[in-house]
Amino acid sequence: MTESTLTFEQPLQERVRLLLRLEALVERFRNSRVSARDFDHHHALAVLVDIYALAGRVDVKRELMGEIERQVANLNRLASQPGVDQERLTLTMQGQRRLLGRLEDQIGGLDQRVKGDEFFTSVRQRTTLPGGACDFDLPIYHYWLSQPAAVREELLLEWFEPLATVAEAITQVLTFIRAAGAPRPALAHDGYYEQGLDTNYAWQMLRITVGSEEQCYPEVSAGRQRFTVRFLDPVDFHNRPRPVARDVPFQLSCCAI
Repeated sequence: MTESTLTFEQPLQERVRLLLRLEALVERFRNSRVSARDFDHHHALAVLVDIYALAGRVDVKRELMGEIERQVANLNRLASQPGVDQERLTLTMQGQRRLLGRLEDQIGGLDQRVKGDEFFTSVRQRTTLPGGACDFDLPIYHYWLSQPAAVREELLLEWFEPLATVAEAITQVLTFIRAAGAPRPALAHDGYYEQGLDTNYAWQMLRITVGSEEQCYPEVSAGRQRFTVRFLDPVDFHNRPRPVARDVPFQLSCCAI
């Protein structure tokens, strides 16, 4: 994405939806962690709580391993195709298998370490309440936020450590998915676009890139066989968005690997 465009992504599978959510949370955590401000470290910890809550509802490791195994199988089929860079393909598959091995070697649940951490648990319990992490609710949390930034960051990294391999795997898996779709120009007539999907492919994601000068955003509705895109004008962000009644050019990527 450049400064003059904005890319919107629409997952077409629940597994991809999960990975996109986790990717966004990990990015927020990392951006907040590197700051020296206590407010940003408060936000970083709140994001960690969200990540572990999501990981507690879904077997993230199993979902990731399943996707990596599927990608390796598909990459292996490419080996017999003419014109394929065999050396690059081999290195890519080796990297995927190493990552798969590291996930397999990670014993126990992702939240196993923080489950036994009384401080983290107390913060997690209080942050489920609106304003529940005030200093009078959690004096120890107020005290922690007063510590030097390096002390706070060390503990944040310790809590994040069980997620490090998972975060790396999410980045790699989504990078391959995004790269599997070649962007092409498309035009939404009167702000509306519709396209069928070849059911011989396991489509995973749509990527829609719009120029900032268009001053609109896409709303996507997708099924197994087709998808539609309706561009909307946010108006003043106070009232209901309006459907765009003009042609909107955009870049479209349909991703499947």
